[in-house]
Amino acid sequence: MGLLHCGFISSRVITTLYALHNGQPAWIVGVTLSVYAAVPALISIHVGKWIDRIGVKIPIIIACLLICVACAVPIFFPYETFGIKPIYITCLLAGTGFVFALISGQGLIGHLTTNKTRATGFTFQSMAFSASGAAGPVIAGYLIDEKNYYWAYGGALGFALAAALVFLLISRGLPSSLNANKQKKVEKHSLFELFKHPLIRNVLLASALVSMAWDLQAFMIPVYGTEIGLDAVAIGWLLSVFSVCSFAVRALMPILSHHFKEWSIIIFVLVSTGVSYLIFPFTTSLAVLFVLCGWLGASLGASQPNVLSLLHQVTPEERIGEAIGIRTMLMNSSHTVLPLLFGFGGSVIGAAAAFWSLGATMILGAFGIQRSNKNIASDRGMPDEEKAIERSLIDAKKQKIHHK
Repeated sequence: MGLLHCGFISSRVITTLYALHNGQPAWIVGVTLSVYAAVPALISIHVGKWIDRIGVKIPIIIACLLICVACAVPIFFPYETFGIKPIYITCLLAGTGFVFALISGQGLIGHLTTNKTRATGFTFQSMAFSASGAAGPVIAGYLIDEKNYYWAYGGALGFALAAALVFLLISRGLPSSLNANKQKKVEKHSLFELFKHPLIRNVLLASALVSMAWDLQAFMIPVYGTEIGLDAVAIGWLLSVFSVCSFAVRALMPILSHHFKEWSIIIFVLVSTGVSYLIFPFTTSLAVLFVLCGWLGASLGASQPNVLSLLHQVTPEERIGEAIGIRTMLMNSSHTVLPLLFGFGGSVIGAAAAFWSLGATMILGAFGIQRSNKNIASDRGMPDEEKAIERSLIDAKKQKIHHK
């Protein structure tokens, strides 16, 4: 997963800088990044249900093939001859491919772990993503500056091919299905029925806010860095520092989890990230930008293991794949819409507006979720999060019996 993510994230960074290098405006860059998430936003829930039934082997093979082809397209169809159209194909294939890998990996970890070990399992996955997210942009930046963009795409292709090879070596030991109840008749549900459960809804909302914040740094740091005159290596290092700090905090997460509950960490992440984005447009100093990117990486890096752990705790077991699919759909909807808004806003009213608006949204969202969680516990007479989660699962089981 780490190698495949490295190829995927490298292609996103290269594509952003490639379009800017060829004179495309910020809103066009936003369109290209939106294409990465357009198809995943539409198919994520169905992919999650499909993976529940058939396991992860075929979906990950599909992911490897699509990302390999995506990285090869700009090499064989260069901008100088074919214009920007091959870039759109790269974005479409890479984004579609990675959604198969992402849902497969998260579902597999949830299937192989328990409530006690799940946060640790997702922490290790997040650490792998942080390491690949740190290596990818730096390698891409050096290949761009020392060679050219086609060498950089070749490097991303190399990571995807390596991921395919590693997967073929380990695939025999993977389970054939992630759904222990696959032999039983599966009840049909509305796609958004899970939103009726307040705790599930709050977890998904927190996940969506974090995804929005992640999108902003992935898109606006290259754009903002280009605006203030940074070269590709400096921008790559900024993105890499973000990922390194994400890795560091995730390495410490097993220790932090003993002292802080999941919701406490998530609320802190939302507030901390919001404040950071409010500060971001006030500096052009590379040193200060490194500090801010590092702090953002540490803040946002703490979110994913806790969000995924909570999602598995509050969701009925037979609907985990669906819940992951909904989360992925929300993430990719964010990936589709927000780059367009950021790109348009950056072109018309400047990057500061994007940073400030999302920063305020993160802070308001944190307080809204915190108040909702307190109301849930208060209404049910529950003194702590664990009882609220237990009650949520009981309610879900009662609803399932009622449907039957």
